[in-house]
Amino acid sequence: MNVLLCLLSDQHVPNLLSVHHFRPDRLVLIETGDMKDKKVAEHFLGALGFGGLNYDGRYEIIPLRFEDSLKSVRGALSLACDKYPSAHWIANLTGGTKPMSLATYVFFKERGALLVYTNVARPAEILNIEVETKEVCPHRLTIKEFLAGYGFESRKSESKLADAERRAQQWWDLSRQIAQEASSASVLSLTDDQRKRARKKGCTLLPGQLSVSTEELSSAIAATFSLNPGDLSGRLTGYAAEFLTGGWLEVFFWGLIARHADALDCWDVRLGLDVGRCGGPSGNDLDVAFMNAHKLTAIECKSGSQGHDKEGDILYKVEAVTRQFRALRVQSYLATTADNIADGTGAIKPEIRNRAEIYNCRILTAATIRRLADEPDNVDLIRDTLFGQRAANASGVAP
Repeated sequence: MNVLLCLLSDQHVPNLLSVHHFRPDRLVLIETGDMKDKKVAEHFLGALGFGGLNYDGRYEIIPLRFEDSLKSVRGALSLACDKYPSAHWIANLTGGTKPMSLATYVFFKERGALLVYTNVARPAEILNIEVETKEVCPHRLTIKEFLAGYGFESRKSESKLADAERRAQQWWDLSRQIAQEASSASVLSLTDDQRKRARKKGCTLLPGQLSVSTEELSSAIAATFSLNPGDLSGRLTGYAAEFLTGGWLEVFFWGLIARHADALDCWDVRLGLDVGRCGGPSGNDLDVAFMNAHKLTAIECKSGSQGHDKEGDILYKVEAVTRQFRALRVQSYLATTADNIADGTGAIKPEIRNRAEIYNCRILTAATIRRLADEPDNVDLIRDTLFGQRAANASGVAP
């Protein structure tokens, strides 16, 4: 019988991947008081369930009273071993405090166990630290698994998400055409109240309400939404109104990444997630979200002039959303057509650039959006813009 021991911590990804890789017969989870208060074991087992691994009745939680005491850790490990004295043990040293990892190493080295460790920068690589060989776990964590490990969930049903992504697939080419002309001008300008009503119930467009810069784009919008090709008047559904009042930008990035997911080493590319703490009263929207290198990546999309946000306060929202996961491996982007983030030369204002650096958030400006829209099949450009070294200047902000 194979038994895998994990030292629970706030960072659950290395432990999750080790379970998927070794598929042990039983799990032993070492839990400190802090981890118990945070319900980390419960979240961990739930995340495994979302990944197709059910360990109900096949796990033990061993309490650890003093996480910085070698004697206390050794006592907890002895208790675990006494439960399965003849088992083949695998000990994952990645989690917990340093004394926990050290004590676990010494304890299980004496017993000839398999000792493994994961570098957080390369979470899929599982290192056998005794012989310094590594194996790669093929399992790719979904967003649902990643969130569950932190006690979060997506509030929207899978059917609603799928419906939105089907519409996005149909409208992606139009979103790319709009992105080619990306500027601070809104495609469809409405007051806040009009915008809310239009997105909920639809609206009737009058001649001249749409601001379109080219005949080609005008024809594409008319054809897509069955509008009068002469003056772009007609009836819009709520979904169409949402798209034309800014939703086109998130559709563009969702489609751009989804089309090249394999080449970009991205997966589970989702549109419009509503994420909140399990059982909590409210959530936060993630316009575009996907997994990349086993980290959650989120793109907040803001089109139009954003004249009400002259100081770039949207960065506070981006930071608040990603910080709540307590995760080291969360990457955020702000894609915006607003020109209020730039100075007279077109460079990002120093105060906004510095704030983005602190938040580890990359800003994708209108110029960047236009460049991507002009070359939507240039995988090297997309990779370089989002993940490459040239995407992040000294301040960590994309040009």
